[in-house]
Amino acid sequence: MSLGLRIILDKSAIVGLNNAEIHSLDRYFFQIVPPILLNEICADLSKETKDSSIKNRISSYSYRISGNRGLAFKFREILGNSLIGNEVPMEGKFFPAGERMVRSTDGSVGTIVETIDEDEIIFRWERKDFTEEEKLWAIKWRRIYERPINSKMYRDKIVEAGLNFKIPKDDNEIVEIVDSLLQEKKFQSKLLVLLAKEFNMPLDFQKTVIKRWYSEGNPMINDFAPYAFFCVRANFFWAIGLTNQELFKPNKKDRKNDRKDLEYCYYLPHCEIFASKDNIHKMLVPHLLRSDQSFVNSEELKNDLNKLSEDWNKLSQEEQIKYHQERGFAPPENEKSIVFQLWKKHKGEITKSFPLELLEMKCVDSKLPKEEQVEFTFKEFLQSMSEKLENSKIMSSEEIGELRKTQGEKNPATILKRTTKISKERLLKLYPQLKESDLDEH
Repeated sequence: MSLGLRIILDKSAIVGLNNAEIHSLDRYFFQIVPPILLNEICADLSKETKDSSIKNRISSYSYRISGNRGLAFKFREILGNSLIGNEVPMEGKFFPAGERMVRSTDGSVGTIVETIDEDEIIFRWERKDFTEEEKLWAIKWRRIYERPINSKMYRDKIVEAGLNFKIPKDDNEIVEIVDSLLQEKKFQSKLLVLLAKEFNMPLDFQKTVIKRWYSEGNPMINDFAPYAFFCVRANFFWAIGLTNQELFKPNKKDRKNDRKDLEYCYYLPHCEIFASKDNIHKMLVPHLLRSDQSFVNSEELKNDLNKLSEDWNKLSQEEQIKYHQERGFAPPENEKSIVFQLWKKHKGEITKSFPLELLEMKCVDSKLPKEEQVEFTFKEFLQSMSEKLENSKIMSSEEIGELRKTQGEKNPATILKRTTKISKERLLKLYPQLKESDLDEH
């Protein structure tokens, strides 16, 4: 499975793509699917009584997230860990849901990533098969997420801290005002209160966080919990921006989406590219990204994916196979192409596709005495390693913590097994060298 360019698309981007463009997306990108996107798709079930075509639309949306993809780890877990000192890197690394670290009987460490239940849900939605529980949940979830962001609460905390506030005139002033406030030493305790309220943190957990903060000498939240600080900064962008209704006017008629749009931002530190056509995203997301990340207008991305799809489909199967062998998942060289520009910025090096012939390559274990060495294929080796992982013991959080103390930033895992359910149709489009018979063997 290609990992491609790591991209997050919000719902506005997903619904704008047709299947041909999605196949093109599969070819050059690895789509990170945050839980908010799954929830937004399912929440459309609440419209079923008013819109008879809603099941067909949810089915098509589900198809668009069932290709070359991975499901993101819930931001709330990352946020909670950040506040108690278990920080994760915010350098564009993807943190997948369903990841577990295991240790085999020989002491080696591996990682398994699988989201069996979630994958099955996506494929069930594709078949227009929904449970009654999902329909009820959709109504409840939409009611919760359509609550407006309480910008007054943010203004009140500013006043309580004895700080001045002015209504911003544009996005640059939003950033200037927010960053100035967040660097105020006397405002740091207020940030912890805002985090607790916005994310509905249990009282016992709040006490644990406050105790840690005091024990470390009341540090700046940016140093104390970098990811939590990122989230509260994003919240402030929205809350302060909402004080100027003219500034957010393009979306004024639909303020119900503010909370949903904001949640996508919590996943930004763990991707390379974010795509949306939402006006508030266009305005504020670029200010949340690092210099090594990119924001893409999804309408421009759609146009380029469409052109790439048309060009790809003009090739014969032999030409597609040759292209894949030579360039792997790198797009064609075209400086006018947004996809090529993104690839050039974030990858820039061609990784050729894995030749299927290598699976039949003969190997031996050179660590064994010559008389004990037995030939096996590389395919058999991979299968044995997969079985080894499956039969390994899941490591406890304490074991993982101790391991990370000795390993530091270095990943202690020597092998990774990632299982993602993808249809034959998608795989055949993604890998032109595959035949249906190849897939029937697995």
